[in-house]
Amino acid sequence: MSKIPRVLCLNTGGEGSLDSRRSRSLGSKLQAEVTYHDLNLKIGKIAASREIWEVVSGSKWDLIYQEGSGIAGGINLIRAAKSWRQPYVISTGDPIGGFFRVTKGLVIGNLMEIYERSLYKNCTAFLGWTPYLTGAAIKLGAKRAITIEGGADFNLFKPKTTAERHSFRQKYNIPDNHLVCGVVGSLLWNERQSYSYGYELIEALKLVKRDDITVLIVGDGSAKERLQSLVPEAMRSRVIFTGRLQPVEVVEAMNIMNIGFVTQTLDELGSFRLTTKLPEYLACSVPVAMSPIPGFYDYAASAGWALPAFHPASREFHTRCARWLDNLQWEDIEAKAKIAPAIAKRSFDYDAIGDRFANFIHELLEIEGNQKQ
Repeated sequence: MSKIPRVLCLNTGGEGSLDSRRSRSLGSKLQAEVTYHDLNLKIGKIAASREIWEVVSGSKWDLIYQEGSGIAGGINLIRAAKSWRQPYVISTGDPIGGFFRVTKGLVIGNLMEIYERSLYKNCTAFLGWTPYLTGAAIKLGAKRAITIEGGADFNLFKPKTTAERHSFRQKYNIPDNHLVCGVVGSLLWNERQSYSYGYELIEALKLVKRDDITVLIVGDGSAKERLQSLVPEAMRSRVIFTGRLQPVEVVEAMNIMNIGFVTQTLDELGSFRLTTKLPEYLACSVPVAMSPIPGFYDYAASAGWALPAFHPASREFHTRCARWLDNLQWEDIEAKAKIAPAIAKRSFDYDAIGDRFANFIHELLEIEGNQKQ
């Protein structure tokens, strides 16, 4: 009887995070003894990193799979690979160097790319949330790679009935005849970009001529008060801030929306991404307005519209977005909404994604097992 492989699944997002849920959804498909460890965010990064080292070094793992590229876990994987050739797999939805160059500046970004190159050169394989990240990882030194997109829980994220949608709108005093443009995400103000999710919707609404549009901003963070202060008094009934919501409430909020906004910057960060909310919007039958990044055309074009090719904090973006909304027809929205769930199922069903993940990991385990014999 062959030995059952032992796999450690690390996630750097912490308990209950999207990374944690994703690692468990994918790991459940493995024919292996799987152990899960979530980064302990309550004890500080240094202490959490030490804790991860104890887990990594305390047992013999046939393979370690880390969801997220966080340095608290990644530095330990590099150390283990160099110390005893520990096989590990990295999965991430962001370019590390690109993320920090855009958000923190050139010096920090370049330093983090050194870490990124080492993380990929020493890994057994890389899992990209988009094919663009997968290609970039290979260029940075990953020997093997596969694209495993972010998925959605289709048992939770799904279209609700007309009556349910009506009741959800009543909760926020939104008229049934209003076109609801929404965004779900962390409201964090980026000083370098002068931008946060939701900012573009507020500024575009100020320029819209039609009066049947409501903006729904779901989430919380440091930018919330700033965004609220930008809403003119006369428009406050048409800009709704929900604050942080539980997953079931997020589904309700998405079922209020007619359009879900997926706004990304057109740079070395945004161009590589697929927002984690894209599959969930589509699964709830919400067509998307998305920045013209590669992911829009590869995954969502038939169920959405390309936003103007300008920075979402720019006046040109807001002006063109307002013009598009003024001319948007209900028939177009309804047609795209009908096909959105099928688009979501095609690319983001965890059953199908999980099978690809399991096949890839099983092959890696077999290769590693043969090399040890």
